[in-house]
Amino acid sequence: MLGLVLALIVIAIVISLFGFWIAGIPIAVVGAILFVLFLLGWGRRAAQGNH
Repeated sequence: MLGLVLALIVIAIVISLFGFWIAGIPIAVVGAILFVLFLLGWGRRAAQGNH
């Protein structure tokens, strides 16, 4: 998940550098939302208990 967040942020920066900031902003927003969800614990694997 963290790799996806970093990739989206980098892609948004590269797109913005080429002048397509109108497309870079939504990509960066999606990356930021995924980062917040990552910090809140969404997407983690469930702990496997040994019974």
